Amino acid sequence: MNPHNKEKDGSSPGKAIIVDSIKEEYQWIKYHCSGWHKEMQMLKEIDGKPYDVQILYNDQGEERTVYFDISKFYKTS
Repeated sequence: MNPHNKEKDGSSPGKAIIVDSIKEEYQWIKYHCSGWHKEMQMLKEIDGKPYDVQILYNDQGEERTVYFDISKFYKTS
C-alpha cells in the first residue's frame, strides 16, 4: 500500500485503495480520514472483483464512501 498515491483516493471502484489486509484499510482511514467515523462497512463485488466499501461520516453529518480493493487477500467462490 502506498499511502501517498493520489490516483488511488478510494472515491470510486476505479480509484480503490489496494490493500493487503483489513488492518491496512484501517491504517489508511486513520491517516487520510481523521475526524471521520465508520457508519457502515460492506463487501461488494463489482465487475468480478471484491471491494470492501466503508461508509464514513463526520461531526457535520457529511458522508464519505471509500472503496478498498481487497482482491489480494479475499477470494470469492
